[in-house]
Amino acid sequence: MIYRLKRPEDSYEVVQLSLTVLAKLINDPGYQIVRKLSSSCIKLSDRWVTPSCIAHPYYATHPLTDISFWGNFLVLNRIAFDALSAHIAANGEFLPINVEGYDLTLFNCTMLGAEVKEQSLIKYQDGFPFGLETLVFDESDVAGKVIFKSELQGCKALYVSKAFKELCEAHSLTGVLFDENLLNVF
Repeated sequence: MIYRLKRPEDSYEVVQLSLTVLAKLINDPGYQIVRKLSSSCIKLSDRWVTPSCIAHPYYATHPLTDISFWGNFLVLNRIAFDALSAHIAANGEFLPINVEGYDLTLFNCTMLGAEVKEQSLIKYQDGFPFGLETLVFDESDVAGKVIFKSELQGCKALYVSKAFKELCEAHSLTGVLFDENLLNVF
Protein backbone atom coordinates (compact mmCIF):
# COMPACT_ATOMS: atom_id res chain seq x y z
CA MET A 1 0.00 0.00 0.00
CA ILE A 2 1.20 3.48 -0.91
CA TYR A 3 0.01 6.65 0.77
CA ARG A 4 0.28 10.34 0.03
CA LEU A 5 1.84 11.98 3.07
CA LYS A 6 -0.06 15.09 4.13
CA ARG A 7 -0.02 17.73 6.80
CA PRO A 8 -3.02 18.07 9.10
CA GLU A 9 -5.45 20.89 8.43
CA ASP A 10 -4.74 24.12 10.27
CA SER A 11 -1.10 23.20 10.84
CA TYR A 12 1.81 25.59 10.62
CA GLU A 13 5.33 25.15 9.33
CA VAL A 14 7.55 25.35 12.39
CA VAL A 15 10.60 26.34 10.32
CA GLN A 16 10.49 30.02 9.46
CA LEU A 17 13.37 30.24 7.00
CA SER A 18 12.91 32.29 3.85
CA LEU A 19 14.07 31.04 0.50
CA THR A 20 16.14 34.21 0.13
CA VAL A 21 18.09 33.35 3.27
CA LEU A 22 18.40 29.74 2.13
CA ALA A 23 19.80 30.86 -1.24
CA LYS A 24 22.50 32.87 0.55
CA LEU A 25 23.35 29.94 2.84
CA ILE A 26 23.84 27.48 -0.01
CA ASN A 27 25.60 30.03 -2.23
CA ASP A 28 22.85 30.19 -4.82
CA PRO A 29 22.85 33.90 -5.81
CA GLY A 30 20.84 33.33 -8.99
CA TYR A 31 18.23 31.21 -7.15
CA GLN A 32 18.79 28.38 -9.66
CA ILE A 33 18.69 25.69 -6.97
CA VAL A 34 16.16 27.30 -4.62
CA ARG A 35 13.63 27.75 -7.43
CA LYS A 36 13.77 24.00 -8.16
CA LEU A 37 13.51 22.75 -4.57
CA SER A 38 9.76 22.17 -4.57
CA SER A 39 9.75 20.44 -7.95
CA SER A 40 12.81 18.21 -7.96
CA CYS A 41 14.96 15.76 -6.03
CA ILE A 42 18.03 17.99 -5.76
CA LYS A 43 20.55 17.02 -3.09
CA LEU A 44 21.72 19.88 -0.90
CA SER A 45 24.08 18.20 1.56
CA ASP A 46 27.25 19.20 -0.32
CA ARG A 47 26.25 22.90 -0.12
CA TRP A 48 24.42 22.87 3.20
CA VAL A 49 25.43 25.29 5.93
CA THR A 50 23.37 24.76 9.08
CA PRO A 51 20.91 27.67 9.26
CA SER A 52 19.31 29.18 12.33
CA CYS A 53 15.79 30.51 12.31
CA ILE A 54 12.82 31.19 14.53
CA ALA A 55 9.85 28.90 15.00
CA HIS A 56 6.36 29.86 13.90
CA PRO A 57 4.71 31.88 16.71
CA TYR A 58 1.95 29.26 17.00
CA TYR A 59 4.44 26.92 18.70
CA ALA A 60 5.04 29.35 21.55
CA THR A 61 1.73 28.17 23.04
CA HIS A 62 1.21 24.79 21.36
CA PRO A 63 3.29 21.61 21.40
CA LEU A 64 5.41 20.81 18.39
CA THR A 65 4.41 17.69 16.45
CA ASP A 66 6.95 14.91 15.92
CA ILE A 67 6.88 15.38 12.15
CA SER A 68 6.03 18.56 10.30
CA PHE A 69 6.70 20.03 6.88
CA TRP A 70 8.80 22.82 5.46
CA GLY A 71 7.75 22.92 1.84
CA ASN A 72 8.58 19.45 0.50
CA PHE A 73 10.98 18.71 3.34
CA LEU A 74 10.01 16.75 6.42
CA VAL A 75 10.95 18.31 9.73
CA LEU A 76 11.73 15.62 12.29
CA ASN A 77 12.05 16.09 16.02
CA ARG A 78 14.48 13.83 17.90
CA ILE A 79 11.81 11.16 18.56
CA ALA A 80 10.82 10.98 14.87
CA PHE A 81 14.45 11.06 13.75
CA ASP A 82 15.34 8.16 16.03
CA ALA A 83 12.33 6.15 14.86
CA LEU A 84 12.64 6.82 11.13
CA SER A 85 16.21 7.71 10.20
CA ALA A 86 17.55 4.19 9.69
CA HIS A 87 14.57 3.38 7.45
CA ILE A 88 14.49 6.51 5.27
CA ALA A 89 18.21 7.34 5.00
CA ALA A 90 18.54 5.58 1.63
CA ASN A 91 15.69 7.70 0.23
CA GLY A 92 17.12 11.14 0.91
CA GLU A 93 19.38 13.21 3.09
CA PHE A 94 19.30 14.64 6.60
CA LEU A 95 20.10 18.31 6.97
CA PRO A 96 20.71 19.91 10.37
CA ILE A 97 18.84 23.08 11.27
CA ASN A 98 18.70 25.24 14.39
CA VAL A 99 15.17 26.32 15.20
CA GLU A 100 15.08 28.32 18.43
CA GLY A 101 15.05 25.81 21.24
CA TYR A 102 14.03 22.76 19.22
CA ASP A 103 16.14 19.73 18.30
CA LEU A 104 15.08 19.29 14.67
CA THR A 105 16.42 17.78 11.46
CA LEU A 106 15.22 18.36 7.92
CA PHE A 107 14.74 15.37 5.66
CA ASN A 108 15.10 16.10 1.94
CA CYS A 109 13.60 13.25 -0.07
CA THR A 110 15.72 12.67 -3.18
CA MET A 111 14.11 9.41 -4.32
CA LEU A 112 11.71 9.03 -7.23
CA GLY A 113 9.18 6.23 -7.44
CA ALA A 114 8.64 4.88 -10.95
CA GLU A 115 5.13 5.32 -12.26
CA VAL A 116 3.30 2.94 -14.57
CA LYS A 117 2.97 5.39 -17.45
CA GLU A 118 0.22 3.42 -19.19
CA GLN A 119 -1.98 3.59 -16.08
CA SER A 120 -1.04 7.08 -14.87
CA LEU A 121 -3.34 9.19 -16.99
CA ILE A 122 -2.86 12.88 -17.68
CA LYS A 123 -5.92 15.07 -17.22
CA TYR A 124 -6.62 17.68 -19.92
CA GLN A 125 -8.58 20.89 -19.66
CA ASP A 126 -9.31 22.92 -22.78
CA GLY A 127 -6.80 20.75 -24.64
CA PHE A 128 -3.93 21.42 -22.23
CA PRO A 129 -2.39 19.06 -19.64
CA PHE A 130 -3.89 19.81 -16.23
CA GLY A 131 -2.54 17.36 -13.69
CA LEU A 132 -3.28 13.67 -13.48
CA GLU A 133 -6.50 11.65 -13.50
CA THR A 134 -4.79 8.57 -12.09
CA LEU A 135 -1.40 7.83 -10.57
CA VAL A 136 -0.12 4.26 -10.36
CA PHE A 137 3.34 3.38 -9.09
CA ASP A 138 5.36 0.41 -10.31
CA GLU A 139 5.12 -1.94 -7.33
CA SER A 140 8.42 -3.66 -8.15
CA ASP A 141 10.22 -0.29 -8.18
CA VAL A 142 8.74 1.14 -4.98
CA ALA A 143 8.85 -2.13 -3.03
CA GLY A 144 12.16 -1.23 -1.40
CA LYS A 145 11.46 2.49 -1.00
CA VAL A 146 10.03 3.93 2.19
CA ILE A 147 9.50 7.51 1.01
CA PHE A 148 9.63 8.93 -2.51
CA LYS A 149 8.30 11.49 -4.97
CA SER A 150 6.50 11.23 -8.31
CA GLU A 151 8.05 12.77 -11.39
CA LEU A 152 4.62 12.89 -13.08
CA GLN A 153 3.35 14.91 -10.10
CA GLY A 154 6.26 17.31 -10.48
CA CYS A 155 7.88 16.08 -7.25
CA LYS A 156 5.38 18.23 -5.36
CA ALA A 157 4.15 15.54 -2.94
CA LEU A 158 5.70 12.88 -0.75
CA TYR A 159 4.55 9.28 -1.00
CA VAL A 160 5.27 6.63 1.60
CA SER A 161 5.04 2.90 1.99
CA LYS A 162 3.00 0.91 4.46
CA ALA A 163 6.25 0.39 6.39
CA PHE A 164 6.56 4.17 6.96
CA LYS A 165 2.98 4.36 8.20
CA GLU A 166 3.53 1.39 10.52
CA LEU A 167 6.69 3.00 11.94
CA CYS A 168 4.78 6.19 12.65
CA GLU A 169 1.99 4.24 14.32
CA ALA A 170 4.37 2.01 16.33
CA HIS A 171 6.13 5.08 17.72
CA SER A 172 2.93 7.16 18.04
CA LEU A 173 4.43 9.89 15.87
CA THR A 174 2.25 12.95 15.35
CA GLY A 175 1.98 15.56 12.62
CA VAL A 176 1.26 13.62 9.41
CA LEU A 177 -1.75 12.08 7.72
CA PHE A 178 -1.80 9.14 5.31
CA ASP A 179 -4.13 9.41 2.33
CA GLU A 180 -4.83 6.38 0.12
CA ASN A 181 -6.02 8.78 -2.61
CA LEU A 182 -2.64 9.58 -4.14
CA LEU A 183 -3.93 12.62 -6.04
CA ASN A 184 -5.95 14.23 -3.24
CA VAL A 185 -4.35 17.58 -2.44
CA PHE A 186 -6.79 18.38 0.37
